[in-house]
Amino acid sequence: MANRITTPVTINSSQFGEVELQPDNIFYFENGMLGFENLNNFVLISDDDIVPFKWLMSVEEPDIMFPLISPWLVLPDYDPGKGIDIDKQVLFAVVTFNDGKGHITCNLKAPVILSSLELLGEQRILSFERYHVDHIINKLA
Repeated sequence: MANRITTPVTINSSQFGEVELQPDNIFYFENGMLGFENLNNFVLISDDDIVPFKWLMSVEEPDIMFPLISPWLVLPDYDPGKGIDIDKQVLFAVVTFNDGKGHITCNLKAPVILSSLELLGEQRILSFERYHVDHIINKLA
């Protein structure tokens, strides 16, 4: 497990080039992302060219990025259940731009949860069955 980054760092990614990061822009994921448990520090990148999507980029391996979208843009009545405070935490769904069948999908079953106050992040698997890992995005709300 990598330590939390507490000093400025410069990273280089194939998509965004050289990026200088301040520690107050880096989210620490104690358990990493699903399938990438060894990566713990991530930065959220917004770009006007890709709205409403955002990128969650690994600081340890900058070429590993996850496209994200607000689950409420996909499903306006999305309800992550108890234990998530949507007043203090921001939720995102990881997007797959081509699921192998030509669909754009998102993972509503395991949202990415960011707390900007503590700069903490996690990907949590919801315990109930109403959402799926491959929800097809037909249109955005």
